[in-house]
Amino acid sequence: MIVQKFKYTIWITTAIIILGIVFALGYGGLNIGIDFTGGSITTIEMGQDFNVEDVSSVLKDMGIQNAPIVKSGENWTQAEIRVQVNQAEEEDQAQTSSDILTGIQKTYPNATIISQDKVGGVASSELVLNAFLAVLIACALMMVYIWIRFELYPGVGAIVSLLHDVLIMTAVMAIFRVQINSSYIAACLTIVGYSINDTIVLYDRIRDNNKVMGLKKYTRREIANTSFMQTLGRTINTSLTTVIMVTFLYIFGVQSIKEFAFPLIIGLVSGTYSSMFIAVPISTIMQERYIDRKGQKKKTKKKLASAAK
Repeated sequence: MIVQKFKYTIWITTAIIILGIVFALGYGGLNIGIDFTGGSITTIEMGQDFNVEDVSSVLKDMGIQNAPIVKSGENWTQAEIRVQVNQAEEEDQAQTSSDILTGIQKTYPNATIISQDKVGGVASSELVLNAFLAVLIACALMMVYIWIRFELYPGVGAIVSLLHDVLIMTAVMAIFRVQINSSYIAACLTIVGYSINDTIVLYDRIRDNNKVMGLKKYTRREIANTSFMQTLGRTINTSLTTVIMVTFLYIFGVQSIKEFAFPLIIGLVSGTYSSMFIAVPISTIMQERYIDRKGQKKKTKKKLASAAK
C-alpha cells in the first residue's frame, strides 16, 4: 500500500516545496531574521505593562516592517525589538533606536533603553555556515549509523526523508512569511532527531518481518506494508500527543517560544509523514531494484551454467 502509493505521495511533497519556492520568489526571498542578516536588538524598559501593538505601530510609522517584538523582564515590562540591517543601516542603528524610544515615550513616558546589542554581517554569515554544517553532519552520521545497523539503501531512504522534512519546514515558513532565525535552526535539528526515531522503528519492524514472514514467501512490498500497518497506531499516537503539546506551547507561549514551536509543529507532521511515506518506499524500491535483481541475475547465471554442463 505505502510503496504502491509512493508516486502519489511524492507529488504532495513536490507541490508544497514548489509552492514555497513561488512564495519566496514572489516576496523577494525568505523572511530572514537578524540572526542571519545582522542588525540591532534594542531592549526597552516600559516601566509598566504594555501592549505590543503600540510598539508595533511606532515601528510601522517609522517604515520598519516585520520587526519582532518580544516581551521580557521579570514582570513582562520590557520590549525586545529586533531591527534588521537592511531596514536600518549599521551606522544609523543608534539613531534608529533613539527614534524608536522617542515614539514609544509618547504612549509610555517612563520608557528607557536598558541595552542595545548589534549582530554584524560576519557573525551572521558564520551562523549560516555553522547551521548548514550542523544539519549536514547530523545527516551524515545518521547515514553511517543506519548503514551499519541495517543496510545502505535504508540509510538512503532515511536521509532523503530528513532532507524532505527540512525542505517542507522551509517551504511552509516561506508560504506564511514566518521569520527564519536561530530558533528555526534549533527546530530543524530537533526534527532531524525526532523523525529518524520513527524511521528506525519502521525499519526494525521490517527487518524482523523479513525473518518471520520470509522473503521467499512474501515480496519486500508485502512485508513493508504489513510492517507499516503494525506500527501505524504507535506512530500516530506518539506523534499526535507531541503535536498537541507543542501546539499548546505555540498558543499560550511568548513570542520567542512561538518562533520555535511553529516550525516544530510543521516538522513533527512532516517527520511522521516522511517516515511512513518517503523513507520506507524509497528503501523498499531500491532494495527491489538493486538487491533482488542482482539475486535473480545470479540465479539465472547458475541455471545457465548448470544447463551448459
